[in-house]
Amino acid sequence: MPVPASPSCVSYTGYVNSYLDHEAQITFFLKRYPTLQAKFYDPFANEGDDAPVDQLSPVNRARFADYCKYRFGIVDRSAGALEDCETKVRDYLR
Repeated sequence: MPVPASPSCVSYTGYVNSYLDHEAQITFFLKRYPTLQAKFYDPFANEGDDAPVDQLSPVNRARFADYCKYRFGIVDRSAGALEDCETKVRDYLR
């Protein structure tokens, strides 16, 4: 019988889907802040050409801002802060 995850484990563990080398992958990370949300959205977790942050739809921009907050601790939702977050994403994809 599987052992259920503790609330603190769920609160501090997140994941994002990434697409590298033509394969879907799951990248787990430790969240900077507790939340029950586990799956996050990263529009830049792929090897393709992506639209700039300022061209993301409002919904996708907000979802990406949440990811930046919980993954990297970036709470500022300005375009500059989200572009800094995008740079961090590109660094871990290398």
